[in-house]
Amino acid sequence: MDMFLNPQQVIEMIKQAEKEEEVIVIRCVRKTAASKPGGPDKGDLFDLHCTTKPKDYVPKTAQDRQAQDEKNGVLTVYVTNRNDRETGKPGAWRTVNVSQVKKVIYKGAEYEVAVVGGYSKD
Repeated sequence: MDMFLNPQQVIEMIKQAEKEEEVIVIRCVRKTAASKPGGPDKGDLFDLHCTTKPKDYVPKTAQDRQAQDEKNGVLTVYVTNRNDRETGKPGAWRTVNVSQVKKVIYKGAEYEVAVVGGYSKD
């Protein structure tokens, strides 16, 4: 049985996973090619393992990231399957274009993402 989500439900599910300190996997379509040689190319699918931001996290700027995300139709998430660009250690921030999410895997259930008639933030 297929289960479907719309983009707003994807956002809500990611936020719920963060609150519960759970990992949620989102499978997205790349907008650009990976910077690392041999990495995924533009249009390839890739997974991000999203989780709660580190407890000792201190923002580097005073930007209102949530307002910026809403304005641009994206979501900034903390992922465990990518390395930080500065430290090289696991855990990094990524911006997800929610309309490019194709599948969500959460608590053992897989959900396809259906965009019917385009995505609206309203």
